[in-house]
Amino acid sequence: MENVATQSHIPESYLEHREVFAEPWVDRWVIPNPFIALLFGVLRTHGVELTDFSFNKDATSVGEHYLNISIRRLNAAVRIGLDTVTFIAANPAWEIAPQLANIFDQVSCSIRETLKTSPRWQETTLAFHVTPGAADFRANTAPLVNTSLLGEALFYGVSLHRADSVLIIDKSLRHEGAAFVRLQRKLPGDARFSDVAARIYEDEVSALHLLGIAGVP
Repeated sequence: MENVATQSHIPESYLEHREVFAEPWVDRWVIPNPFIALLFGVLRTHGVELTDFSFNKDATSVGEHYLNISIRRLNAAVRIGLDTVTFIAANPAWEIAPQLANIFDQVSCSIRETLKTSPRWQETTLAFHVTPGAADFRANTAPLVNTSLLGEALFYGVSLHRADSVLIIDKSLRHEGAAFVRLQRKLPGDARFSDVAARIYEDEVSALHLLGIAGVP
């Protein structure tokens, strides 16, 4: 059996997916809020109760107001603002990706049908820390930069900005010997969350490959 110390591990991760709409729905932000009844019906079968609905109390402007819905059994949440819908998952495992995709798609479709419009664009961010296990992060990140110009270092980071995505690899400041990875991808407004999950998974595998890790630990 392989020693746990030789295996890479992701001790902490955070997923955020935003749907950005062209026009705010200020006229629908009334009391009682129509999104509560709409999404309570959608999410009740997933263990969500009325006690899981709350409003942001720290808003200092109209644009900062949002309705937060906690999906506790999946350590996830949905936040509905005045022109955005944000889906959040803390420490998500790929084993539950189909469940998250199904729930997020249900919420997204219900909101789109109610608003009678689709997002203008979408954006997903996945950030995580990963321990090296048997991998040598210093040796594996050295080919990513010009070491003759930069000199010797304990870790070499990289930042790649493409037209529709961002990849950042840096030394973790929270976990000893670990790396920090941030992935960001912009998608069209009609993309489903299941498609989004597939793309971000591919991005994660590619980032881990640069660190010398095969597959997602």
